[in-house]
Amino acid sequence: MDINEIENLPDRIPTGTLISMFQNTLDQFRNNKIEKDDFLLILSQLTDRQVMTYELLRSDIRNDIDRTLSRLWNTDSYDEVDIILSIVVNLGLEICFNKIKESLEQCKDIDKSILNEIQETIDEVGENISNPYYSLEEFK
Repeated sequence: MDINEIENLPDRIPTGTLISMFQNTLDQFRNNKIEKDDFLLILSQLTDRQVMTYELLRSDIRNDIDRTLSRLWNTDSYDEVDIILSIVVNLGLEICFNKIKESLEQCKDIDKSILNEIQETIDEVGENISNPYYSLEEFK
């Protein structure tokens, strides 16, 4: 599965299909069949489709993505930071979110644009990282 195929998927995909696609993407990345940049782009596209289900991603897949992105987190590339922040917020990835917050304290030489992006995301999310649909609950 490549990024072009993923980008051409419909906006709405059945939950079971999405779970399978997330798992397949994780497996391909672990087995070095896709590069990190493509992995992040594919995850981002799948996350966009997951958001359209208005459901939390199955916890085992979510935890796997959370641990994987935590290992990949760095503050060297604005594009990577931007993509990872989006995935973390939209899937409610707590481990990686905490690592992101810690990176502000540990990395004193972060580029200002990256620092601002991270800080804005943290401020926007607040304490509600585990439930990306928190703001919608008042409409139930």
